[in-house]
Amino acid sequence: FQHNFPTRICPMPRMRILTVSEQETFDKPPLLDHRERKQLFDLPQGLMDIAASLRTPDTRIGFMLVCAYFRTAKRFYSPQDFQERDIQAAATMLGQKRLDFSPARYAKQTRTRHQQMVLDFHGFAPFVKGTEVALSVEIATMARTHLKPHLIFGRCVDFLIQRRVQVPKSGTLLELIRSGLQARKAELIALMDAHI
Repeated sequence: FQHNFPTRICPMPRMRILTVSEQETFDKPPLLDHRERKQLFDLPQGLMDIAASLRTPDTRIGFMLVCAYFRTAKRFYSPQDFQERDIQAAATMLGQKRLDFSPARYAKQTRTRHQQMVLDFHGFAPFVKGTEVALSVEIATMARTHLKPHLIFGRCVDFLIQRRVQVPKSGTLLELIRSGLQARKAELIALMDAHI
């Protein structure tokens, strides 16, 4: 009795680049102390004018948080993850109450529009397909120098910020790094096969 199963049944295990904790930390807003909060929420006048012109307390507070977090991390976060103390600080600075903000009322469409305003104000581009291609080329170069995956991740973030591009969620970067390292591995195997 013969089995006609393919020889490679088991998929390769997913490469661990960040720990679960590191990934969660990366994808959540930074924990700010009192001094950092005061500094980050002291927005440039142009952004304060936009915040003041928005119709509802939810959108004003939400916009202010999007601005402050982008200033510190060059990325955007889900309103469900906004830090409680930051919501309180933004509300106070805008003369609102903490209860004037609910993540559920800060609609995705509104958030997307606010994020584009923030990118435009800071002269940053959104993370798009074209950026992925440029970043993949950079990852391939780093893979050839045998950098550790964790270091490649940090350098990808630096690469995007230097080129004034919004930093995406960790999952996007991790998939690009895994693909780049797998491609490099396949390249090395092909080289070895050609020389044996």
